[in-house]
Amino acid sequence: PGPPPYSIVLEEKAMRNDGTAFTDREVHAKLREWGVSNPGGEWFECDMPKVRAAVLALREGGSEAEDRSLNFVMRPEQAEAVAKTAEYFETFHKEEPHKTPHFLWNAKMRFGKTFAAYQLAQRMGWRRVLVLTFKPAVQTAWEADLKYHADFAGWQFLSRDGLSYEQADKTRPFVYFGSFQDHLGKNRSTGGIKTKNEWVHSLNWDCVIFDEYHYGA
Repeated sequence: PGPPPYSIVLEEKAMRNDGTAFTDREVHAKLREWGVSNPGGEWFECDMPKVRAAVLALREGGSEAEDRSLNFVMRPEQAEAVAKTAEYFETFHKEEPHKTPHFLWNAKMRFGKTFAAYQLAQRMGWRRVLVLTFKPAVQTAWEADLKYHADFAGWQFLSRDGLSYEQADKTRPFVYFGSFQDHLGKNRSTGGIKTKNEWVHSLNWDCVIFDEYHYGA
């Protein structure tokens, strides 16, 4: 009859650590919980690492699981940007220890700013990074690089609808992703900061990244 008209790209045991089994329906539910698009039936618009992460989450009993299957390295232009930025920050801190440095990346499409930004955080030894964007739709890119790349094992991705600051392990480094629209909004009762965002203002961040800033300029 010839070869089958499909190929198997992932094969995992449907067995939890406690010995009980789970079904594909539970994997589907986990993907929907994470906001993965489900046009209909058993079809989901996602990549293999996301499916494997859902399986591992069910197996280990957590809300999510790390699947560090990505291991690509920085391209020359990314490495150059990271090196120049790190050198500037290090020099600035020596010369102006009481001031905050700023550095602009004029990153073009396909540059890979999320991956490069995380590599910069690694090089600088940052443990608390705040990403504020004018384009919330880019969250997937920021989240995927941090969760699936081997270089960022141990890091946590926090967001409004995902892992919260209260749930995070404070002994491990983390990135919080939020939108300018949300964080510039006011508390309707007091006119001040939204109650749910007060912790962001009280924390001493190692780095604050303004992403897609041109959308709000």
